[in-house]
Amino acid sequence: MKKTWLAGVLLTVLAVTCGTFAKGVDKTLLQAPETGRNTSAIQRIEGLTEQNNVVAYLRQNNKLPDIYITKMQARDLGWNAKQGNLCQVLPGRAIGGDKFTNREKKLPMKPKRQWFEADVNYRCGHRGSDRLLYSSDGLIYLTLDHYRSFTLME
Repeated sequence: MKKTWLAGVLLTVLAVTCGTFAKGVDKTLLQAPETGRNTSAIQRIEGLTEQNNVVAYLRQNNKLPDIYITKMQARDLGWNAKQGNLCQVLPGRAIGGDKFTNREKKLPMKPKRQWFEADVNYRCGHRGSDRLLYSSDGLIYLTLDHYRSFTLME
């Protein structure tokens, strides 16, 4: 019961705060999915996490859209990565905002530069391999193969 209530509250907050994200995204995607229509929810999150939409929002606002939630926040609210239940537990949300360590140094290094990651092209269920890597100083890279290769988004 508490999770259902919390999900309802989060959806309401999401609907109110997503207004700024609507500037570069088809507004029909921001409408709450109809109850019992899982296909609608999947199409909605696909549109909101489409790589070009997220890149445009990052460039314009220097932050991720409000639909993104860190892995820790999602876990605290009931997400289990092994179950791939993000869309069930937190409909309309995607994983993003966590620090990316760039341990293998495949992305450009610079003193004080920090890297962050966000899922893109998300289709509900288990997370895919598509990620945006964005830096504290404005660089944005895309990986479609889970960090094996990167493309600078210009």
